[in-house]
Order: sequence, then structure tokens, then C-alpha cells
Amino acid sequence: MILDCRDMDCPRPVLETKKALDALPENATLIVEVNTLSGRENCKRFALSQHCTFTEERLDEGATRLTIVKGTGYVAQSDDENPVDIMMQQERRSAVLVLSGALITALLSASCCLVPTLFIVFGISFAGIINVAALEAYRWIFTALAALMLGIGFYRMVIKKQIECDCEPSLTSKILLALFWTLFVLSLAALFYPYYEGLIWGE
Repeated sequence: MILDCRDMDCPRPVLETKKALDALPENATLIVEVNTLSGRENCKRFALSQHCTFTEERLDEGATRLTIVKGTGYVAQSDDENPVDIMMQQERRSAVLVLSGALITALLSASCCLVPTLFIVFGISFAGIINVAALEAYRWIFTALAALMLGIGFYRMVIKKQIECDCEPSLTSKILLALFWTLFVLSLAALFYPYYEGLIWGE
């Protein structure tokens, strides 16, 4: 089966690919031809998300031919669900989990300076939860882990080619994106806290 998705605006290439795969039996082959960057990348992501395999062939005039084999683990989705938005949510949720780990390790790496601040702000009972002396020896490990996870999260959401679509993302996608940037800023603030602590307290 050959599906011509050239010159289609997002998310039509993915929607047409989804409809065609839904109608095909397992292990059937679907050939999708696209000539837009978003159409190509989104169809590839959709194929992988639905446990399909594919090969990619460049054609003339910037077009791409994707040969997709419907896998045995393919799961048909409701026609009401936008597969592009679902993929966006999956990628953003993954990045948020990475940034959550980065925030935790950044807080641990800055515990030498951050805990005294918490002592002042919240009192002994809150600050006493963390044993600063015990964590100081592992500060470089926490710093390295935090920097690594920050880099991974930033690469996934900013540097790596993201899903592109002219369609309006859902509220869940918007919340996940806002949460990602919030965690990113908080992680950086915690990681570099020892370097600007003196400015806060006027030292």
C-alpha cells in the first residue's frame, strides 16, 4: 500500500498514516511518501511509538519514502486522539522525569550551602533532615549527575529535533512543557547556589 502525503500540513501525514496502519493486518507493509520535515519526523516517531519498523529512502525534490512494517505490538488508538499530541506528551513527560532527577541531585550537590539557608528560613527541624557533613564527600558526584541530567533534558527538549505541528497542543502538553522549564530553572538555581549565595546575603 502506498500513501502519498506530500504537501500535507501537520498533523495530516501522521493521521493518514495512522488510518492506513489501522486498516492493515500485522506484518503488512505501508509506504508513506512525504516532502515536509515535520511530516517525515512525525511519521517516523509515530511508527516507533507503535512498535513498527521502518526504512527511509530519500527521493528527488526533497521527498522521503518511508517503508513501514506494522508490528505485532501495534495498538490502534481512538480516532478522537491526536497521535502527534500523544507523542509530544510522551517526550515531554520523559524530559520532566529526567529534570526531576536533576533537581534532586542539584539540591544534594548544594547541600553544603543550601542547608544552612534552610536552617535560617525554615528552622532546625527542616534543615536537620539532611546530614551536610555526610554528603559533602559526594558533592562532586551529585554535581556531575545533575549536570548530566540537565544536559540530557535540554538535549531532548531543545537541541534534538522536536515534534513539529501547526495544531494546538493539548492542555496536558502545555503543562508538561511549563513544568519542564520550571524544573530546569530550579535545577540550575540549586546547582549554582554556592556561587551566588554571598550575593543573596550581602557577603
